[in-house]
Amino acid sequence: MATGIRALLRGGKGGPGGVVQHTVGNALVLHAKDEISSEAQSLALSVVEDTENDVVVLDLGPGLPIGSWESMAGVLPRRRRGIRLVACGQHRNAAAMAGQWLSERLNRTVIAPDGDLIRGSAGALFVHSTPGSGWVRFRPGKPPTWDAKRYPTPLWDKAATEKRASSSTGEIEPLPGGVWIHDVRETETVTEHRERLIADVPCQPETMTVLLGCPGTAPLSLDDVVRFWRDLDDDSRSRARFVQYGDLRLPEGESFGQTLADLLATNIVCYSGVPVGSPNKFEIRTVRPDGVLGWPPFALELGYSPRAHPNSKARRPSVLSHRPPLRWTEEIAPRVYWYAPDAVVEVVQAGLWVRAAEEPVNAERVRGAALDPEGSTLIFDDTIDTQSGRMRELAEDLAARLDQLAGAGSALLPASVLVPGMKRPGRAEAYVDAHVEAIAPVTAVPAMTVAEFTPPVASPAAMVVAEISVPVEPVAAPIEAPVQTPIQAPIQTPIQVPVRAQAEVPVAAPSQAPVAEPVEIPVAEPIHAELIQAEPIQAEPIQAEPVQAEPVEAEPVQVPVAEPIQAQVVEPVVEPVQVAVPLPPREPEPETVKLQVLEPEPVEGDVRVQPVPASGASALLPGRPLDEERAWLRRMLSREFDTMASSVSRIMSEHPGMQGGALSAADVLADSVAVRLYLSRRGQGIDAGLRSGKNGPHVPFARCAVSGLSRLPSFRGTTVYRATPTAAEWDVYAGRKLVTDWSFVSMLTAPCAGQEGSTDVLIWSMTARRTALLEPEGDERIEDRVLFLPGTNFKVLECRPPSGAERGAILLREIGSNEIDDGGRVDPDRVSLDELAVASLRRSVERWTGAETRQRIGAASAGRFGVLPGLERKG
Repeated sequence: MATGIRALLRGGKGGPGGVVQHTVGNALVLHAKDEISSEAQSLALSVVEDTENDVVVLDLGPGLPIGSWESMAGVLPRRRRGIRLVACGQHRNAAAMAGQWLSERLNRTVIAPDGDLIRGSAGALFVHSTPGSGWVRFRPGKPPTWDAKRYPTPLWDKAATEKRASSSTGEIEPLPGGVWIHDVRETETVTEHRERLIADVPCQPETMTVLLGCPGTAPLSLDDVVRFWRDLDDDSRSRARFVQYGDLRLPEGESFGQTLADLLATNIVCYSGVPVGSPNKFEIRTVRPDGVLGWPPFALELGYSPRAHPNSKARRPSVLSHRPPLRWTEEIAPRVYWYAPDAVVEVVQAGLWVRAAEEPVNAERVRGAALDPEGSTLIFDDTIDTQSGRMRELAEDLAARLDQLAGAGSALLPASVLVPGMKRPGRAEAYVDAHVEAIAPVTAVPAMTVAEFTPPVASPAAMVVAEISVPVEPVAAPIEAPVQTPIQAPIQTPIQVPVRAQAEVPVAAPSQAPVAEPVEIPVAEPIHAELIQAEPIQAEPIQAEPVQAEPVEAEPVQVPVAEPIQAQVVEPVVEPVQVAVPLPPREPEPETVKLQVLEPEPVEGDVRVQPVPASGASALLPGRPLDEERAWLRRMLSREFDTMASSVSRIMSEHPGMQGGALSAADVLADSVAVRLYLSRRGQGIDAGLRSGKNGPHVPFARCAVSGLSRLPSFRGTTVYRATPTAAEWDVYAGRKLVTDWSFVSMLTAPCAGQEGSTDVLIWSMTARRTALLEPEGDERIEDRVLFLPGTNFKVLECRPPSGAERGAILLREIGSNEIDDGGRVDPDRVSLDELAVASLRRSVERWTGAETRQRIGAASAGRFGVLPGLERKG
C-alpha cells in the first residue's frame, strides 16, 4: 500500500493511549476512553459468534477520529486467529479501507465489509450496495479476495449476491435471508416491505428463502422466476424454498406451487408462509392479501411434483415438514398424533383433521384442501354418522386447548364440505373460539367424481424449458415424500414443446369431463429479460376429447414437437461506454472503447444531429480519477460551491446509500454538489455545451455530475415529456433508427399538467437516474425527474406526427452498446424487444389518459424539455 495511505491510516503519532477495548457480547469493542456509543453496544450484543475469527467492532464516533488506526492496532493482540472487522459511527465505511493495513500491521487475516453493512434478523450481517460488494478477506502480503455476501455465511450464499433485472418491471434482489423477486414500479410500497423482510426473515444455513411478488404491487409474472431458476446450480436449486409473498400471474384455478412445478418441470418445495425469527428457531406465518402476516400453519413445507403430462390430473402437495399440534402428544404415524382412544389428529395442508384411527375413504379430499391464509381450519370426520358427533366434540375440545388458534380466526368444518385444491367460500359463519358450543352452519358441497374434477389444462407457459420429462401415466394417488427429503421427478422419454409465455387454454365445461390434447403453440421470438408484456397472450381455443375416469396403463410415447425455446437473458447496461478523456492542458489520452456512432452531417434547417465529441470534449468518465475536475469545480465555483455543500452534506447524512465505496467523503460531496447545481437553471447551459461537441468548462462540470448521478437510484419503465418538434426534427427522426445524446436527457416518470406540446415523447428507460434526493427548491424544482447520462443510445421505434385532434407520438427505447456494431448499425435481431417496449409505452399512455395530472415542472425549469434526444437546435 502506498506510503501516503499508510501515513493517513497511522493518523500521525498515534499510540495506544487514545483507544480502549471492552468485550461486549461476542465482540471486542474499540472506542474512545470513557465513551462507547449505543450503536456499538447494540451491534456487539447482537452479532453472532465467529468460531474462526475475533469479532472486532470499531466505534468511530465523534470521540474517536478516523486517523487513530495506530492506536487501535496497539490494543489488538497478536495471535493466529483472524479478525472480523466491523465499524459503526460516522466513518462506518472505513472498515474495508483499514482491512489491508491492519492485516499487514498485525500479521493477521482480516475480514472486513466492502459496502453498506445491513443488519438482518438474529444478528446476521449483510453487505450490499454496489456490484461486487460483500465481505473481503485481507491477508498479509497477498491481494484482497471476495469472501462472502452474508455472515454467518450460508451454503447457498453465492447463489444470491447481486441485484439484477429479471424483466422490464421485475427485479431479483438479494436479501440477508434469501432472495426477493418483485415488481419495481411502486417504490414506496417495495421499500416498506423490504425493511420488513430484512428485519424478520432469518438467514438459514442450508435453505434459501425465495420470496415471490410484493403485496400492493402488480402481479409478478412467473417468467421472472424462470430466469432466476435457470441461473442456479443444482445444489442451490435443491435448497430453494419458495414463498408466495404477493400477487402472481397464475392460470385460473391453479395453485401457486403446482404452477411453479409445472413451469420449472421439476419437483419444488414451498413454504406455507414467510419464515420469521432466528435461523435455529423460526416459525412460518401465512401472508394475508393485504400483506399482513397471519397465523402459523401446522404444515410448514409443501412438496409439489410436475404433472406427468399437461392433461394429467395434478398430484396433491405432500407435507414435507410440520409442527405438532400439541407438545405432549405421541406421533403414531407420519403427521398423525394420538388424541383419544378412538381418535387421532392428522396435520394436513389446511390445518388439523380429527378422525378415527382407521383412515376414512375421503382421506385424499381432506388432505388436498388448500390452506387459508386468514386462519386455521379444524376438520372433523363425518363419513360415519354414528361417529360424527364424537369427532366434532373432540375437535371442539382440541380448539379449546390450542391457545394460538383462539385469536387466529380458526374455523371448524366437517370433512364432507371440503373440495381438494379449493378454498371455502368464506369464514363469516365458520368461526369458532376456544369455548365453541356448537358447529356453525355450513353449506354442503356435493362430492365430485374423478372426471368432474379434472383440472384445467396446464398453461403452456409451464413448458418454457429446454427439455421436459413427460411419461404418460394414469391418474393416481399422490406419493408421499420422506420428511426433509427433496422429491425426484421421474425421468422417461423427453419431449420438447415450444410455447408462448402465460398462454391460457380454454377447456370445456366440467360436466363433459374433457381433457385437451397436447398442442404446439409456435413462438415467433425468444423471451428476453429486459422487457416482458404485462398481459397474457391468449391462445386459440382447442378441441378437447373426453378421457376415461378410471386409471389406464399406457406405455411412454415420443411426442414429436418443434425445437425448444432457448430463453435469453440480456443484462442491462448500467453505465455508459467509457473512454479515456483528459482535461487540458494534458496531452490527449487514447480512447479505450471505440465509439459506435459515426460523425453525422449537419441537416439543413434549424436542427442537426449532435456531433460525436472528441475525447477531451466528452462528458463520459475518463479512465482515471476525477481529481482535476473536482479541484476545478471547487476553485471556479468556490462561493457557490460552499453554499451548496452545506445543504448537500445534510442530505448525504440522511441517506447513507449516497456514500461512495472507494471515494472519499469530500469527493462524493463534490460530485453531489455538481448534480445539485446541474439540476438548477445552470444545467441548461451545460447541456447546450455538451450538444455542441466542443470543449469548454462544461466538460469537467458534467463529468463530476455523471459521477454523482451514478450513486442515485435508477429507474426502469416509461418516461415522458411533451414537445412540439419542428419539421426538420420530424424529418431527421423519420430517417434514423439510432440517435445518441451526448448531453443529459431530462424526462418525467408521469405527465406534467400544463406542459405545452403537440407530441408525446416517450422513452423506455433501463438506467435513467432518479434525481429526487438532490432536486433544488423553489421554481427550479422538477418533481419525478429522471436523467439519462451523456452517451446514452436510443432506438427510434415509432414516429407519428400530430393529425387533427390526435396528438403526435415519438417512441424510443434505451439500448446498450451491445446492440450496436462498430459501424453504428443497430442489431436487427432485437425486434421482439422493440415490440414489447412499444406495447409497454402504449399501455402507459392509456393508463395516463383521463387520469388526473399535476404540475411537476417549476417555472424556471420549463426550458429543460423540448429538444429531441440526439439532436441540436441551431441558433
